[in-house]
Amino acid sequence: MLTKLTPDLIPEFSRACTYERVFGSKLMTALQAYGLNDPNACFWLLQAGDAPTAALYLAENVLVISAAPEADPVPIAELIRSRSIGETDTNRDQCAALQSMLGGATESSYYMVYEGGPVTDDFPEIVSGNVHAVFSVLQKSHEYYRTHLQFDPWAQDLTRRMNTGRTELYQLVLDGEVVGTGSIGSQDDECGVLAAVAVVPEYRHRGLGACISRFLVKRIQELGKTPRLISGYDEVAELYRQVGFRTCGRWGELYL
Repeated sequence: MLTKLTPDLIPEFSRACTYERVFGSKLMTALQAYGLNDPNACFWLLQAGDAPTAALYLAENVLVISAAPEADPVPIAELIRSRSIGETDTNRDQCAALQSMLGGATESSYYMVYEGGPVTDDFPEIVSGNVHAVFSVLQKSHEYYRTHLQFDPWAQDLTRRMNTGRTELYQLVLDGEVVGTGSIGSQDDECGVLAAVAVVPEYRHRGLGACISRFLVKRIQELGKTPRLISGYDEVAELYRQVGFRTCGRWGELYL
């Protein structure tokens, strides 16, 4: 049964968020940022009997799911149809099951977890991020950001999440210019998630992306948590392996 989240169901929702830590921490961070009564965010719990099998979060027409292997895709597919949801992010098996019912196109790559040693480097060129400067870097760095991000909703959501203390934004400055960015996109009690690591094209192939990633790993380690991420593409996963990450599963995106 798929149920709109209520205060009494939050403990079960939190349990469901542990099934996949990257998306699960994103759900928990969003719940803390928005609560249950904000019209800009909706949360649901999927249960089989009394057992939670998936936690769901919808904002900006993107549905994010932390699901157990046994989670029933049928009520999730019904929600996607009824809400005309354009993008769904979940584990690859759930993504494939939803595609078989709904059609659409999918993309997939790896969940990754850091297994390198402690990072002890200093990173004086990386400082707290300015939302305008970071947005400019993201827009220059990749077509995805140019087509998927609009400044006002992106900045408003980012600010709300940063106000929870679970999201941290950084920028890399060289030659007096902001040329790279990265963030801790979300956290739960076990992990911190690297997100939106980007470098403008003219400063690539200098190891700056790895530098930003190592800085974020160090920061998450300082918080006593495990660094995790999703790689956007399989080729990107190889770069993160060189930093100290290993693959630990696959995620999928369904586009309708």
